[in-house]
Amino acid sequence: MSHKAHDHTCLVSVPIFNHLELVELTKITDLIKSKTYKKGELIFSYGQKSDTLYIVRQGQIKTYYLSENAKEHILRILHPGDFIGELSLFLDEHNTAYAEAITQVEVCMIEKSDISELMETYPNIGLKIILELSSRLKKSEKQSSWIATEQVEKRIALYLLEFFDQKKPQNVINLSMTKKDLASFLGTTPETLSRKFALLEDYGYISQLSNKEIVITDHEGLLGFINGI
Repeated sequence: MSHKAHDHTCLVSVPIFNHLELVELTKITDLIKSKTYKKGELIFSYGQKSDTLYIVRQGQIKTYYLSENAKEHILRILHPGDFIGELSLFLDEHNTAYAEAITQVEVCMIEKSDISELMETYPNIGLKIILELSSRLKKSEKQSSWIATEQVEKRIALYLLEFFDQKKPQNVINLSMTKKDLASFLGTTPETLSRKFALLEDYGYISQLSNKEIVITDHEGLLGFINGI
């Protein structure tokens, strides 16, 4: 059920709005509606008219498309502060993917006509959206290059190295999705993914603390493995 959002949580947490002053945020708050979705519920479907910007306030959402054999291919996992539905801002288009609640989710919604007026009043909003879309394109290109890699264990290694911080090499990598969803994201099966994680652990490159917690124990070795050294 939709209702008005009564605070600025959605706005201050998302990069496209967090540069605005409190007075400006107050004006925008009046344009926002919020809605809660249960785990597994669709926020929008493929082919549905795209006319709303959705900002994740609480919970997680996955976007995906279905192949001809109805196999799910995950595109993105969204967390609080992320947004979807940006096609509605620039194009008169229908959605090209599905968006589904992974957990119970609360989203804040702004209609296309209201966002268009906001971008005219506050041009930096449009600029921030373009920067975010550029970042997404870069991530999408990386995902495509990972999937093009024949060996699944190298896809996993490339994905994990995205989170490696040389200044804090012992930091735990917290996977943002389940192994099932990660398998879909990397273009493989959960069974194969589990075997390949175990293989990388046997090689001494990583250590699995839990299903979602990974430590890269041999950064140079993992790099060498990817490069065939």
